Amino acid sequence: MSGETIIMGIDPGLKVTGWGVIKKLRAKDIYISHGFISTKSSDSLGQRLNQIFEEINDQLRIFNPNSMAIEKIFANKNPESTLKLGKARAMIFLAAAREKLEISEYSPNTIKKNLVGYGHANKIQILQMIKRIFPNILIDNEDAGDALAVAICHSMQFQSKIRHYSQ
Repeated sequence: MSGETIIMGIDPGLKVTGWGVIKKLRAKDIYISHGFISTKSSDSLGQRLNQIFEEINDQLRIFNPNSMAIEKIFANKNPESTLKLGKARAMIFLAAAREKLEISEYSPNTIKKNLVGYGHANKIQILQMIKRIFPNILIDNEDAGDALAVAICHSMQFQSKIRHYSQ
């Protein structure tokens, strides 16, 4: 990641998958775009997974990121929900792997700590911090906001690694 890097952040979900794209230009993050993929619960699981795969592929072709950051899975109370989330994540990993992208994973607490400085920050605090970083942004979907948070976290982690290795 030297000079300019395009990072795609992903907040995976079967119902809604958020995505956000930023450009890391040296030590500065520049907003590019964000959005979400919404599947219908009335569609079959296979149709929903295919939709996630196809729409992530479309975004990869549009933005051509150098790396992808994805929020780690956490265990739901309902094991079936956890399995479905895992399948949605698999579609995202497959799309990224086909493009030979580096994939990094971050826990929700790591993302919150990097953005807000507190591992148990709430959604409002995260969105407020994103708006401080990108003042003119309008986030109308919290999953897309979460995906931007994942991308920013990845950028911050990478910047931290550069400082560590250069000392």
